[in-house]
Amino acid sequence: MHMTRFLHWSVMLCSVAVLAGCGRRLTDEMVFTGTGGELSGNWKLQDVALRGDSVILERSSSMLLSKFSVRNFEVDMRLMTTAGAEGSVAFHAPSGKRAYEGYRVMINNSAYRSGNAQKTGSLSLIRNFFVRMAEDGEYFDLSLAVRNNHITVSVNGTTVSEYSEPENPIRMEGLEGMILSEGRLILAKSNDNGRIVVTGIRVRPLPDDLPSDTNNFENRDEVAEMLTLLNQQAFPLIDFHGHMKGTLTMDQIAKYGRDNGFNYGVSPNCGLNFPVTNDSSLTAYFDSIEDLPMFRAMQCEGREWVTLFTEEPVSRYDYIFTDAMTWTDHKGRRMRLWMPDEVVIEDEQQFMEMLVGKIESILSREPVDIYVNPTFLPPPLDESYDRLWTVERMDRVIKALVDNDVALEINARYRIPGMAFIKKAKAAGVKFTFGTNNANESDLGRLEYCLEVIKETGISPEDMFLPKPGNDKKVMKMGIPAEITG
Repeated sequence: MHMTRFLHWSVMLCSVAVLAGCGRRLTDEMVFTGTGGELSGNWKLQDVALRGDSVILERSSSMLLSKFSVRNFEVDMRLMTTAGAEGSVAFHAPSGKRAYEGYRVMINNSAYRSGNAQKTGSLSLIRNFFVRMAEDGEYFDLSLAVRNNHITVSVNGTTVSEYSEPENPIRMEGLEGMILSEGRLILAKSNDNGRIVVTGIRVRPLPDDLPSDTNNFENRDEVAEMLTLLNQQAFPLIDFHGHMKGTLTMDQIAKYGRDNGFNYGVSPNCGLNFPVTNDSSLTAYFDSIEDLPMFRAMQCEGREWVTLFTEEPVSRYDYIFTDAMTWTDHKGRRMRLWMPDEVVIEDEQQFMEMLVGKIESILSREPVDIYVNPTFLPPPLDESYDRLWTVERMDRVIKALVDNDVALEINARYRIPGMAFIKKAKAAGVKFTFGTNNANESDLGRLEYCLEVIKETGISPEDMFLPKPGNDKKVMKMGIPAEITG
């Protein structure tokens, strides 16, 4: 669906570019403003309205097309969207020779699960970006720079997309023209919903002889190639389960994701004897990451978390998740399954029945969005994973996921669930997420197991989870249970 929409949009741009002619090279700084209705003659306007000091784009045919061309440049735009509005900024834009030519940056501040999944700042089909960094009804700054082979996109001063084009870029069939060259700037609306309001565009040409970025993430190996091609299919590549552990910083993990072609969701560990243990610390953590280019997540640790937090601060997070790795058995023994000294297994079949029962209770009673570290078994049971996770047990957990609208994590660190479980879950209509659960800065990985799952099971973009919009979060509807669930 996204590729079809993009093809229609690209053909439209090609037609406009041909009508406008070749365009002269930009040699001087140019500033576009709508002050008093006096517009720069360096732009061709199509189907726009002028209101005071603003240019309004309302129709799918509305656009601002530069009469000049650029190669290396910086551009800053001051924009506002209203509900439902979508558009983009194309650069090195179509000449009419190919439907796909040059690059485009998305403009879309719609709520999650509405409209295009890519949000403002996404370098579309190259470094897709899915996090909302600006709100409808509020002015924001969109900045774009091309320096030789390196593209950087920022929203309100924060880098959200970044890409270094190699000498021989990998492109799927039909996208061969999506490369850097020289061409126009086009700010265009792509639907008939809402408005894009423009109050300023400033373009600065840069020298032609800027140095090249030699980092070649795209052609490194088969994993890099698959990540590249999945981006070109608009696959939502997101590690929803990242942690700031060891010496890792927010800037480092965001940069790592941009370089390799996927987004991040980061989470504190929230629960008994963890760093975040009450509403105050939960709120403080959210405030510290609110403006970062990643999803804001809450990991609910242990069953006691429900007694430590209230709905309001929890609902600020984009999504919340938990696992079934901490619970109390039938003899009152609290176990953390990843801690061998705490796990008591008197009978493996009895233990498995308790585990499945705990999972069912957690998924039905706790207002979580994602079941993470799924089907994890402690040593020595993990050696018998396929035997102990019987069809009947898989079916019970999958039913609980479907009945309670909980997504299933495909965990890259533990390589779980197994392929049989994932295939059954896909057939049942379960939504999936990718997650690493990194222990420190050295095991971020590149979602390798998740990519294997895509190849073997045929998981598609439509099978993937995205956070619910702010007014539809599960915790706001279910509340938090008054007593622990396990």
